Amino acid sequence: MKKSTIIGILLVSLLAACDPVDNDNGLDQVVIPANHGSLEFRFIKPEYKIPKESVHRISLSFAYSVDSLYRGQYFRKVNVSDYQETYTLFFEPDEYYYNAVITCSCGGDTCLNGGFPGGQFGMKYNFNKFEIENQKNTIIETHFH
Repeated sequence: MKKSTIIGILLVSLLAACDPVDNDNGLDQVVIPANHGSLEFRFIKPEYKIPKESVHRISLSFAYSVDSLYRGQYFRKVNVSDYQETYTLFFEPDEYYYNAVITCSCGGDTCLNGGFPGGQFGMKYNFNKFEIENQKNTIIETHFH
């Protein structure tokens, strides 16, 4: 046999190999680091009178105080995506503030008529205070009005 045929057979057999057995029954268990709590942030895009694919998640940021939030002085920013709705983060126990932002990318007056101030690329904000407790999970769902 030719060398390339043997290499091809080896590559195919490696790619077709079985994955190891996973005994956790498909459950993802979040392990919270010591002296921390977890935040499960559900960045939900609301239903508007515009195409759903035209509403985009653009920012998720965290601040220590309401003054820092107002000034845009964040200690953590998350790289958000239109394809991911839930984000899990770990914080030391304390009170924090979040700022979540969405935008609309439709052309013309569609965004304005759909409730986005400023029309195309207009933004809607959701911000609030939350508390993290040691070794506990906090869940936040966004609600844009």
